[in-house]
Amino acid sequence: MNRIVVYISLARLKHWIKNIFVLAPAVFSGRILDSHHITAALMAALAFGLASSATYVFNDICDAERDRSHPRKANRPIASGDVSKVSAGVYSAVLALAGSMTAFYVSVTHGWGVLIAVLAYLLVNLFYSLVGKEMAIVDAFCIAVGFVLRVIGGAYALSISPTGWIIVTTFFLSLFLGFGKRRNEMVMLEEECGAHRESLRHYHITILDQIIVSTGTIAIMSYALYTLDQTVVTKFGTDKLVYTIPFVAYGIFRYMHLLLRSKEGDPTEVVTRDKGLIINGLLWIGTVAAIIYFSGGSFR
Repeated sequence: MNRIVVYISLARLKHWIKNIFVLAPAVFSGRILDSHHITAALMAALAFGLASSATYVFNDICDAERDRSHPRKANRPIASGDVSKVSAGVYSAVLALAGSMTAFYVSVTHGWGVLIAVLAYLLVNLFYSLVGKEMAIVDAFCIAVGFVLRVIGGAYALSISPTGWIIVTTFFLSLFLGFGKRRNEMVMLEEECGAHRESLRHYHITILDQIIVSTGTIAIMSYALYTLDQTVVTKFGTDKLVYTIPFVAYGIFRYMHLLLRSKEGDPTEVVTRDKGLIINGLLWIGTVAAIIYFSGGSFR
């Protein structure tokens, strides 16, 4: 049983919360209540969940030696010696194959966009683990592209194309979180940050702070422009999505507050632990759903 727990830990199932981005197109397309479409979206989310776990395991294999010098990552299964690199490599390959096959299953009936997005996600993360994470700026861009591919995959699972504003918002929000994570690593590891990750040698806290403010601002503005876009207003038959902007702004500002106040900046850890962000996220989802699906007081 302990081995099962170890392998579950290695897959980092908690990080599957990131695949909420796969379901975003279902919400913003007004199809969340369509059983056929939501099933496809959930299957796409599962495909990305399995694929992401495969990349986490592979990345842990590559980082095993350096993780041993990290105060938190040293407890990861591979770094701690609970799982050998060979076993982890097989596990990663099985997860990648399972994710690809799940995406293939969805693509058979909904077009090949989902499979292409999942395969592209695996390739981007392969590049990240082998080369990209050692390159300043490029490392955060790889993370952001991964989130954009989640949105694209979720949209193709519904046989629709994602809107430009949603892509832009996702990209800059992901950059905001990615650079926030890099800042957290620099603060936590201090003088040893360069030994843990080569790209951290080329970052500076002041520059990161400016980038974080810039990407957070662009994310808010692009979301605001999305809610005001006439095409969006026409599609939903309402201009009330603009009232959800404060939730997005609060979420970004709250994360910045937590990032600067403490040494915790891992997006997944912050989002799953901070009550303010959890409540804000639920209120945002509830308000968006109410506006999209209940227009003018009647069910749409």
